[in-house]
Amino acid sequence: MASKSKNPSIDPRQLWLAGLGAVSLTRKQAAKAYGVLVEEGTQFRAQAGKRIDAISRQARSDVKNIQSKVAPVLNRANEAYDVVRQQVETRLAPVVALFDKTRKASKSTTRKRVATSKKTVKKAVSRSRSKKAA
Repeated sequence: MASKSKNPSIDPRQLWLAGLGAVSLTRKQAAKAYGVLVEEGTQFRAQAGKRIDAISRQARSDVKNIQSKVAPVLNRANEAYDVVRQQVETRLAPVVALFDKTRKASKSTTRKRVATSKKTVKKAVSRSRSKKAA
């Protein structure tokens, strides 16, 4: 059964039209708000770009100042390192030369020992072969 509305002054057709009007009005306001938001975003982007550029220029300037302060200290450190390295190499040259002589002598001795041991092994092998043949 169809029930009658409690308030006879509200027409269902008018209620439907009021709902459509609310949707239409909301849509128009949303479009206007969207346009305003886009405009605000564009302005903010321009301002943010200017701020970023200013901060970037300041950072580059600060880096250049720091580099100008650090460069002389770094150069002095490199010069001191070179001096110390040269002194160490000069003082160790006789010791290194001694080790080189010792190494060369030990290599020639080792080569002689290896050659001698190879001959000994060959003799032993030939003896064992001759014993087996006999």
